[in-house]
Amino acid sequence: MNADAADTNDDSQCKWRASGDFALVHPSGWSIARYSVHDEWRYLLWEPVDRCTATRSNPFHGPFDNVRDAMRLQRELTAHLQHQEMAA
Repeated sequence: MNADAADTNDDSQCKWRASGDFALVHPSGWSIARYSVHDEWRYLLWEPVDRCTATRSNPFHGPFDNVRDAMRLQRELTAHLQHQEMAA
């Protein structure tokens, strides 16, 4: 995942880090996994596990054609969730 992970220096407070050959992890608990589907790479963005509620599992978003799109959605979703928490 190294070539596709070149854009891991995002502008967020924390950086994405490689976890083996097929995943990136974010210190906030998000992860991106790379899968080969019909000999083409696809990426899934996994949300952090919410250990406080049994009703929320570990949903994923995608598939994405490239890792940058998954990172972009994570930033958007994180900003949206932070905005909701501040409004509550």
